[in-house]
Amino acid sequence: MRTRTIAVFRKFISIDYPLTIDTLSEEFQISTRTMRNEIREINDFLHKRALPLISSIRNKGFIIKGTNEQKQLVKIALQQLPVSPILSKEERQFDLLLAIAFSVTPTILSQKENSYYVSKSVLDEDIRKLKLRLKKYDIELVSQPKLGMQLVGLERSIRLMMYEVINQYASNLNYEQPLKELNLIQQLLFSYIPQMLINKLFELAEQTMSQVHDEIYKQQIVIFTAIWVIRNQQHHHLTKIRSDFIHNDSGSINQFIRLVCQHAALQVSRQEQQYIIYMLETFNTKDINNSIDWLNAQLLAIKLVNYVEEKTQIPFSIKQEQLYENLCKHLAGLIARVSNNIHIINPLLDNIKQNYGVIYSAIAQFILNLETTLSNKVSEDEVAFLTIHFSAFASEINQERSYYFKAVVICDHGIATSNLLAQSLKEFFNIEILAILARNDQHLLQQLDFDLIFSTFPLPHYEHPVLVLEPILKEKNHPIITDFLAKNRDHQRMVNHCTDATDLFYALVNLIEESGGVVSAPIYNQLEKCLAINNLKINKRKIQPMLKDILTDDDIILQQTCSNWQQAITFVAQPLLQKNYISKNYVDAMISSLEQYGPYIVIGKNLALAHARPEDGVNQLGLSVMTMRDPVDFGNQDMGPVKIIFCLAAIDSFSHLNIMRSLIELINDESKLDRLLMCNCVSQFKAILFNEPTPALT
Repeated sequence: MRTRTIAVFRKFISIDYPLTIDTLSEEFQISTRTMRNEIREINDFLHKRALPLISSIRNKGFIIKGTNEQKQLVKIALQQLPVSPILSKEERQFDLLLAIAFSVTPTILSQKENSYYVSKSVLDEDIRKLKLRLKKYDIELVSQPKLGMQLVGLERSIRLMMYEVINQYASNLNYEQPLKELNLIQQLLFSYIPQMLINKLFELAEQTMSQVHDEIYKQQIVIFTAIWVIRNQQHHHLTKIRSDFIHNDSGSINQFIRLVCQHAALQVSRQEQQYIIYMLETFNTKDINNSIDWLNAQLLAIKLVNYVEEKTQIPFSIKQEQLYENLCKHLAGLIARVSNNIHIINPLLDNIKQNYGVIYSAIAQFILNLETTLSNKVSEDEVAFLTIHFSAFASEINQERSYYFKAVVICDHGIATSNLLAQSLKEFFNIEILAILARNDQHLLQQLDFDLIFSTFPLPHYEHPVLVLEPILKEKNHPIITDFLAKNRDHQRMVNHCTDATDLFYALVNLIEESGGVVSAPIYNQLEKCLAINNLKINKRKIQPMLKDILTDDDIILQQTCSNWQQAITFVAQPLLQKNYISKNYVDAMISSLEQYGPYIVIGKNLALAHARPEDGVNQLGLSVMTMRDPVDFGNQDMGPVKIIFCLAAIDSFSHLNIMRSLIELINDESKLDRLLMCNCVSQFKAILFNEPTPALT
């Protein structure tokens, strides 16, 4: 017997007065027709056991008539009943979609009416809502003779829809617990996607993707793969598959899919395997293996950090090395997901929005401004994942600093009382008392740098917050002061507990080199760790070379004539090639990358940044620049023909970030760019680019 039927049954046993059909229908939120069916089923049960039936009393309602002994027998019989759950509206719709998408037998609505114990009108309303839901995926829900309900649309859209539906209803898979101990939603899911399959997919994921430590990503991979497996087993294959998917043939996702195909005995085309590998790679943060993703992620990470730092006033740049590395990998995956309209679910979304609201809001605003350049909308879940990256570093930064207020005490009760009030504020609260003033000394406030005023008498309006206190602080005053400080936390100051040891770091490096030693990369990293252990920090911005540190006179070519973009890239790379900062392979790789991906290196109006991957032939960090007498068409209609082109040779993902920042600033300063394009003199070009006084022409 179903849960709801048993609930109705218990209702009749518990009362000794009649209930109308309308009262029962309203209490159990079902139609009067459905309630009469419930009563009919209960009476069938009672009749078979020769127990008193639910009977109708004219104009009064329904009641079980019987002696106390008979009612006790009914209770005992009820306790022995096996329970079948009644599905809620959401559970019914979830089960319907699972059945239509994954069931091996046709989904016939009349049969579902009986199994759900609902009327045709109720099920028709469920179908109407499902059709509305499917509309955004361009999927139709149609009924076909003998085949039942069918999903009609692109197969990749159907899979994406089911992925999002499963994540909405069953975001935390419990694949190890016995089925009967799981909640109803998971029981429904595992009745169509076997729990054993989910278990096996997790096992294969652990076996092949040990480097993926984030369980959220791993679960998303498993859900998406399970949908792929079931749909393929039922001969629902992809059509119109792209053939240009780029992925690592020896990568962990590739190994995972090979094992999945073996386990499930899947016979799928090479193209479909490439599709699922590509899709699954977008779920994780990923190493960037092509130039266009590298550039997009780098520019996006720099702009994002700058924006969030400005909006939150949290100095994320002091932790920039690891933050940028994490962000670049995450953003590369995010760009791929957004491009393919893949919605990854973040079960911590509400918690993140509540606890890290300031950072979340700043990132959300940045993304909103960015969405005009992206093909699809960025979800709140993606914003929450980015917030996690920033919040981790925000917590780390906060551990290295403390906050305090500078305050002035104004008291008209004598020196001793004034000092006592000041000392009490210092003792119980994180306040530095800058001065103690008498009533007649208020004019001195204009000469002091402070945040708050504590006074023993009302003061006229000041720009600074004022709290009036009793001259002798009592315990009852403490909550008032605490509340006052909390309301004015924006005025507090910060002190870092870490000492800036950048100059010391360089002194140690120079000492090693002067003594005949070599500062290799491992030695360099060990020095950093050594200082960090001793609570000494290094300013990464100071260590990173600036634009003026690497761009020499020899790296600047002015008013060059080029016949096409290939020649422009070849010419601008010559200074770096002559100094052996790059190899000929690097020049070829830049041209090849542009031929493959199009004019992605045009990053601003009339400005291009030629580059390739560090492994394509970079020997040393370098930058060169060339202005062109006549603009060269790179094929980017939005940004126009290129008039100035930079060539960047990056040795890693971090050391060139200051250079990238300078280029972003240049993109946003059209007047500066126009002045550079007019230059015929290298010294003037450098002065304008580096924001230095322009030398007079001789």
